[in-house]
Amino acid sequence: MGWAVKETGKSCLSWDEYIAAAKKEYNNVWSVHYLKREVEENDLIWTCDMDGRYYLGRVTSPWEYLANEESLQANIVNFCRCELFSWDIDKVPGKVIASFRLPRTIQAVRNQTVAIYSQLLWNRLSNTEHYSPEPQALTDIYALLDDQATRDAMATYLKTRGWLLLPESRKKNTMGYEYTLNNRETSERAVVQIKTRRISLNRDILSYFGEKVFLFHSYGNYTETELEYKKVECIDPDELRSFIFSNRELLPQSIKHWVDFMETKSITY
Repeated sequence: MGWAVKETGKSCLSWDEYIAAAKKEYNNVWSVHYLKREVEENDLIWTCDMDGRYYLGRVTSPWEYLANEESLQANIVNFCRCELFSWDIDKVPGKVIASFRLPRTIQAVRNQTVAIYSQLLWNRLSNTEHYSPEPQALTDIYALLDDQATRDAMATYLKTRGWLLLPESRKKNTMGYEYTLNNRETSERAVVQIKTRRISLNRDILSYFGEKVFLFHSYGNYTETELEYKKVECIDPDELRSFIFSNRELLPQSIKHWVDFMETKSITY
């Protein structure tokens, strides 16, 4: 990351030297503090480049500061050293992809399934047994599916219940929901709202719609309400999970890949 200091005239600084100078130039260098405090040798880090290529790295050194001509030009002066391997974006856990959002430069991905997958992947890419993960603890397929895969799984599930996705129904002016459905038999209209992060999904959010509403939260975090909305249905994440594992032949390849991983506990190229 950046946050270079200039007044020292030195290209390499100790932590105390860096912080003393940074306090004079910046109000806050939170991300640098986080890198120094939280990132340790043998931690695994996901990163991506400007072309959208993803990499898995094993940390091989603690925090360092280097302000030579090349690092200043790239605005990367605070760093830790890593061994890096590139990896196909289609096989990067959805919870990892979702973490690459502003404004944070670095953050922890606090999910056991993602941690185990990352350790298994590192062992495979490095051809070592550096980590000793516990595959039996792999339980959270929703941490592996990205937002689009979750939307696809939900649409496929509802199709088996007679609801058909209307093509191109996700428009810029429909930010309140994912897409629109029509019932095959009754022609009733419905909309779907999906949340995959820990933020709760408000049952009232589409109560104004007046027609059928399907709500889905990957972790079942639905807010309670004293009102009764007969046309609002909250889908149990266990119900969709069971559907995914029982109907893989109906699902896109991006979802089948993660089902295979969860069942075999192994990574294939």
